[in-house]
Amino acid sequence: MRFFTLAVFFSLFVHLTYAQILDDSTKQVYGPKSVKFRLEKDILRNFNTEYNPDTTLERFYKSDILVEKNWLYQDLGNIGTASKSILFEEFSDASTKLGLNTFSLYAPNVANFRYYNTRSPYTNLSYMQGSNGHIRLDFTHSQNINPRLNFTLNVSKYNSSKQIDATNAEEKLIDHWSYDISTNYSSKNKKYTFLGTFYHFNHNQKEQGGILIKENLSIDIKDLKSNYRRFYDSQFTDGVYNTERWNNLHTYQQFVLKNGFQVFHVLDYEHQKHIFVDPQFATNSTQFSYNIEPSVLDNDSLIQNFSFSVLSNKVGFKGRFKGFNYLLHARQRFYRLDNKFSEKFKTNLKSETFLGGSLGYYFKDSSNFLNADAEFSASLKNFLLNSKLSFKGLEGTFYQSVIPVGLFFDNYDNGIIGWNNSFKGLSTTHLKAGYGLKYKSLSFKPEVGNTLLGNYVYLNQKLKPIQTDSIINITNLILNVAINKPKFRASNQFIVNIHNAKDIYKLPTLINFTNIEFNFTYAKVLKIFVGSDVFFKSRYTADAYSPLLNQFYLQDDFQVWGVATVDPYMSFQVNKVRLAFKLGHANQGLRFQGFYTTPYYLATPRAFMFKVDWPIFD
Repeated sequence: MRFFTLAVFFSLFVHLTYAQILDDSTKQVYGPKSVKFRLEKDILRNFNTEYNPDTTLERFYKSDILVEKNWLYQDLGNIGTASKSILFEEFSDASTKLGLNTFSLYAPNVANFRYYNTRSPYTNLSYMQGSNGHIRLDFTHSQNINPRLNFTLNVSKYNSSKQIDATNAEEKLIDHWSYDISTNYSSKNKKYTFLGTFYHFNHNQKEQGGILIKENLSIDIKDLKSNYRRFYDSQFTDGVYNTERWNNLHTYQQFVLKNGFQVFHVLDYEHQKHIFVDPQFATNSTQFSYNIEPSVLDNDSLIQNFSFSVLSNKVGFKGRFKGFNYLLHARQRFYRLDNKFSEKFKTNLKSETFLGGSLGYYFKDSSNFLNADAEFSASLKNFLLNSKLSFKGLEGTFYQSVIPVGLFFDNYDNGIIGWNNSFKGLSTTHLKAGYGLKYKSLSFKPEVGNTLLGNYVYLNQKLKPIQTDSIINITNLILNVAINKPKFRASNQFIVNIHNAKDIYKLPTLINFTNIEFNFTYAKVLKIFVGSDVFFKSRYTADAYSPLLNQFYLQDDFQVWGVATVDPYMSFQVNKVRLAFKLGHANQGLRFQGFYTTPYYLATPRAFMFKVDWPIFD
């Protein structure tokens, strides 16, 4: 595989080119504690926090990002498929976005980039394979060129396979690969810091349209067959796909002036390309998954190819005064939407200007804090406020924003579907509070969240964007309970969702996640963890998925979930190597042979998973 060849070449190159940073008079012992990394958000807030690579077994068995997030997303049932959040998620800024986010969960996040400082070459290899055709390989290599300059390469590649209309596990549904190359530098006097990352993201999803309805084969969950590949066909012919590609550059630099006063600069260049291809559109368009009126094309195929480019330049100053961290910035942003196949769905170069800042007070233990961030457009038409409090177990959030509607919802055309709107900005107010209590090994944390959505935009049953006139009011009641003992631990998260717009904003009323785990020592040296996750969502009419638009849209007839899935696992560690085994959806067949996560899209059936992680520190 080309990414693996690149990773190995890079590793060998740096090992042969750069000498090890050693103190000859001292015997060096390298391991997790000698490898440190920092996050940009900490540097921006004047924290000198350093982290070590995770070598624990806690949550190591998690097989994909949706499971890591306790399945609080809706997807198409398989790893890497189009997804959207079920609960409220904060926007990061008040700028204009494209409005296509179904693959964003799998994309690199600038806030999570690690900037390493290694005393020895550090390499990490992670491999995962599932019996249902899922394969993942992650590679990291980081090395200091000198004590103040570091280069790091991260490469990630994974596939998941078709679960219906496939003869074997080799037929790919998702083909993903991404890489990033980063560097960080600090001057000898610590006054200048530079962070830089180039990252590439390539995510391809084969579109099947969900299960094909047949007269002699019921697709109700009570009648599902256990062998999906054998019994169920897809709605579309082969060759239909959506692809999203990013080539982005991010840099951060700061310079410390007199008395700790600092100036900083952030540069972002983002280029996103979106491609949709259906080589037999005339045939596939008759399937209800497209949900369109019969169309006449000059040819049988349909191709979309458009790109969204952004250049953002932010400058500001920051510092610390009498226990307060302060920051002020100005941001200039340019964006453009180019389209090779439609003159209607494109945007000439436009600019936005923002002013913003933050103010925070952090107590000496750094776990208690009060912080507020704000950003306003120059016209004051759009803004974002976000404040957070953490004090002695009490946690609170106040978030409010008015941001532009995504370009997709305002103006779109692909030759089959199109619209031209002038929607108002999306208005959001979010409040959340929680209080954590502990008594010996028992912890208890009730939370309540309330979200008000104004001018909410959604795709209706006919794939047309609609903006609401009334306020959508959503309340989330959350109860977290956990017990943690030396040989046993258990946790449970129970969520109740209450809202006033059940006809246009679809949520499961109940969500529950349970984890139970035991550990014991084998042969006096090997500590083994054995446990199980249990996921449950109450039955609800979740949004349907449109392959044509790569978006979710409203439907009222098809119910999903309504069952629990049980995932037992075992994990252990041999020296520095971590290993895990998991049986996903182990309870398949005990009541039903499966369930749906999205209308006509089945959840992955029972599958065995193996995962290994091997760090190398010298």
